[in-house]
Amino acid sequence: MSQSEPRRSSARAKRVAGRRKVRRPTFEIQVGESCDEPTLLQRLKLASVAGVPGLVVSLAAHFLILLVMALVVIVQPDHEEVRLDLGWSVPKAQKKPVAPRRSFRLETELSPPKNSKKVTKNEEKKEDDSAVVAVRPADVEKSLSGRGERLRGAILSQYGDGDKIERAISSGLTWLKRQQRSDGHWQLQVKNRNLGYPDPGYPDAGYVGLKTDTGATALALLAYLGDGQTHHAGAYQETVGKGLRWLKCIQKNNGDLHDWDEQGRSTAFYAHSQATIALCEAYALTSDESLREPAERAVKFLIDAQHPTKGGWRYQPQNERAESDLSVTGWGLMALNTARIAGLDVPDEAFQRVSIFLDSVQESGGSQYKYLPSASADSVTAAMTAEGLLCRQWLGRPKDDPPMKLGAEFVLQPEHAPEWAPGKRNVYRWYYTSQFLHNLGGESWKQWFQSAAQQIVSMQSRRGSRKRGADVKGSWHPTNPTGSRHEYAEQGGRLYVTVMCLLILETPFRHASVYPDGQTP
Repeated sequence: MSQSEPRRSSARAKRVAGRRKVRRPTFEIQVGESCDEPTLLQRLKLASVAGVPGLVVSLAAHFLILLVMALVVIVQPDHEEVRLDLGWSVPKAQKKPVAPRRSFRLETELSPPKNSKKVTKNEEKKEDDSAVVAVRPADVEKSLSGRGERLRGAILSQYGDGDKIERAISSGLTWLKRQQRSDGHWQLQVKNRNLGYPDPGYPDAGYVGLKTDTGATALALLAYLGDGQTHHAGAYQETVGKGLRWLKCIQKNNGDLHDWDEQGRSTAFYAHSQATIALCEAYALTSDESLREPAERAVKFLIDAQHPTKGGWRYQPQNERAESDLSVTGWGLMALNTARIAGLDVPDEAFQRVSIFLDSVQESGGSQYKYLPSASADSVTAAMTAEGLLCRQWLGRPKDDPPMKLGAEFVLQPEHAPEWAPGKRNVYRWYYTSQFLHNLGGESWKQWFQSAAQQIVSMQSRRGSRKRGADVKGSWHPTNPTGSRHEYAEQGGRLYVTVMCLLILETPFRHASVYPDGQTP
């Protein structure tokens, strides 16, 4: 399989940066900052998920595994060296190495690993043919141009209740500010003393199983950045600056931004992709060079983790035997797309492979999509269809493409209309639908957004306590009502639902349409 050379776009990045008028920051992000390393006692406390007995059992099991592997190596001296990587399943904030490089080329291994399964010549030819899929990602030059304060108001005024939407966004961002921890991060999960998780500061938090401070922090930052709030400008400069600093601190040497050492957690590449988007957007909006190197390393880690031939992502770095899913892949592609917005290098082949993956999860001629390639044809959903077609739009699929039109008709069916009601509400689906329809523009989009925005704004908690532990004013309740089981609101909790509602409300100005005749400032 031929390996394409990464495109260089640093010159364009400089031109874009030169056109921006950047205010002198009041909150600086210093290069080389790092978080405090957790103590061994803290690591053992977090690792003892089942208490002391569970820890003893875990240590005994690991010792037994090491003993067996050692015997295998002794008995089979001629075999290839066996390497066993063991580690605690604990969050980790690593200290970073010395001074960062200002810029480097994204070099990533895009060919199958040496230990991948053998393929026949026919299969190899088929894979080579797939790898040269013609993909021209959409133009991103004006993607963030609607985030200026004056433009935001002008754009929202086209939707009737623009003032109410602006107030709801402001109230939600203020709620998020109150939930930020002193070191700059946010939390999704409930308090759990046994695991050492502190009280998140608000009621109705998410499940412990979805613990990822990286994910919570990245989501909060996306809501701020989506409103044009950065560490250089806006009403939340310190809040955004502390969050970005925390992400830089938590990043591992290989570029991974997930705050756990354990591979295979369902939050891993959701969190990493969302954090990569946050770093890239902040860099694109401010030209802060201290963000460039962490963003580049995050992008490189994401590309290295992409499926070597089939192009998707899931819960851990992909190999030939892995099956990717559309939900995680959509976030991964958005991260690469945002890297392009920031002027960073992304190999063309990374986008071509995403297109190959999309082919594997499409149905009805590409007008509907399912979660997994192995899933049955009748498992397509409106959420996955909106996400799949949104990915196609990012990859340059034309607006008048027949599957695009048929997919819009499917997503706009009455049973998929936004409805804040028991079993109906689905902010997860609305998040993708809003972006997909916004790119298409037209009256259908406008009516859909007005309906969704009116319901979201009306259900925001306008009153209530601001006291820590009971703080709800400006947020949205995750289970009042209990929405669709595919919404994941109960698992993600109040912060997750609040951020998703904010991102939906920001859709008209958060990104310009990928089509020249669409919704542009």
